[in-house]
Amino acid sequence: MQLDDIESFLTPELCEEAGIITINVDDELIDLGAMNPDYVKVKQVVKKIKNDFQLQVNLKQITSLEWENWFESVQSKGTNKSQKDLEKKSLDEFNRTQSSTLKDIDEVQNQNRNYNNIENESDNILERSVQPKDNSDAEETGLDFYDQSDDQEFQPISNNLDIEEEQDEEFDIDLADEENDEALIRLAQANIGDDSDIENDRFFGEELTASKDPVIAGVASILSKCFTLKGSDIHAEPLEDRLRIRYRIDGVLKEAFAFPKSHVNPIVSRIKIMSKLDISEKRLPQDGRIRCLLRGRRSDFRVSTLPGKWGEKVVLRALESDSSVLNLSKLITETDELNLIREMSGSPYGIVIVVGPTGSGKSTTLYSILSELNTPGVNISTVEDPVEYTLDGIHQVQVIREKGLDFSRALRSLMRQDPDIILVGETRDKETAQAAMEAALTGHMVFTTLHANDTATAITRLAEMEIPPYLIGSSIIGVVAQRLVRKVCVSCSTTRNLQRGQHDLALSLGIRQARFLKKKVLPTNTTEGSECSICGGTGYNGRVGIYEVMKVNDLIRDLIMKQSNADVIREKAFTKAGRSLLVYGMSLVKRQITTIAEVERVCLLEEPPTEEQ
Repeated sequence: MQLDDIESFLTPELCEEAGIITINVDDELIDLGAMNPDYVKVKQVVKKIKNDFQLQVNLKQITSLEWENWFESVQSKGTNKSQKDLEKKSLDEFNRTQSSTLKDIDEVQNQNRNYNNIENESDNILERSVQPKDNSDAEETGLDFYDQSDDQEFQPISNNLDIEEEQDEEFDIDLADEENDEALIRLAQANIGDDSDIENDRFFGEELTASKDPVIAGVASILSKCFTLKGSDIHAEPLEDRLRIRYRIDGVLKEAFAFPKSHVNPIVSRIKIMSKLDISEKRLPQDGRIRCLLRGRRSDFRVSTLPGKWGEKVVLRALESDSSVLNLSKLITETDELNLIREMSGSPYGIVIVVGPTGSGKSTTLYSILSELNTPGVNISTVEDPVEYTLDGIHQVQVIREKGLDFSRALRSLMRQDPDIILVGETRDKETAQAAMEAALTGHMVFTTLHANDTATAITRLAEMEIPPYLIGSSIIGVVAQRLVRKVCVSCSTTRNLQRGQHDLALSLGIRQARFLKKKVLPTNTTEGSECSICGGTGYNGRVGIYEVMKVNDLIRDLIMKQSNADVIREKAFTKAGRSLLVYGMSLVKRQITTIAEVERVCLLEEPPTEEQ
């Protein structure tokens, strides 16, 4: 019987959550294997076995591969169980449930007997409150008048206007009296509930890097290395003969190290366990999230797996949760664009759209705007997938498509929450776009992102979604397009004069000198000779944004109503204010912040760029 109880306690779900396996069970001793014996969940399981089952526990450390093989064998055994065993377990579970239910019923009955005096007193108060002649009791209890009959339940009196007026005059309760204030103080000082969010969210602490398991400690080091290198993404790619680990640094992938082919399954399985994914599913892509504490900082990663020829590729996006980087004046280096964006975001209603490719910093720009608008007198709500930054005082909604909570549905619900400012993480379809623009027309300030090349194509992109031109023209305040370019390393570059025939575009914009790399950077991101300690031999260190801000004025609004194409809108966009991405980028070249080649890499040119000499 004890063996059956142990099996019912150590369910596959519990073993998966704690990372443990059952090796052997007898009358006095149980042998358990754990990937991380110091994990708090493992300690809780061991303590419960000792206290509830009176068994000694022998804990042995195992590898992730051993755990994975055990888990797959348990699943296969589970599918081959006889129907008789299943029926027996179901009957035992039913009996235990019935016994627990009866026990709960007895406890409830005892509690009801203890509360008889309170119920009787409540009935007396209710009877007194029914009498319309004496209002003193009702005033003390705050109860409304009810009309009692023999055959019907209590019905509120709604047709006696005199009584309602008397209620308004004599039953106006002061919500700010001293008793209420004292109750609020006691509530604030009360210790209610416990801090169980970390446990529910599978928060991994510093024990990751201190683990004796090489897989656990190795994966923790891979994650931690991302912040050391200031990377935005981690690529774990199984190849024919190795597992390659690459980091995206300043927008460019760089290979850091490689593992033998035998390390593919353990490392991928460990990442899937941390992100609460199904490790037995290797034929379908999966998405998850990791929350961990690395080097004293709270770190979040968005995880995506994709099956391939040589195994599952895993890509982790580092989600920056530090709100200290949200400074609009530091992001936008040019004063004209900065003032124009602040002017548009200060409007009482309307919609501002930020466009650009994935990883161009759109979310950072929008959150920097929200951080400036975030005051106690403003209600700000966001709908995102995923929630990248955490801002105090802002209600953030995480999209859950499996449950039917998509952008459009969440946005419709937000309209009932009395919002002043709304952020829609991404506009992907007609329903979301139309709901956002209707919200802008009804007196709300809306910010959103859209995938488009520049500000002019954002207008035509909305037209392709079948949004009516009148809705586009009347709701949009402005469009912001942005890219990220790498900042040139001063140690690995030199200043040279521009030459005719090679840099005509820069010369036409008034640029006479610019920075050029001293050495040609190879595709493998290495240089001939020793690497620079600042940039690692890439010639660039850090990134800066280039912006194109188009404010929708009467001229642009007229072109939208005429359904003009992107070329016509682009031609008329900056006649009064603003400049294109290319011109903004060349201004950074003139200030020797970046290079001509880097601006040409991210901006659309009328002519193919010429190779630097």
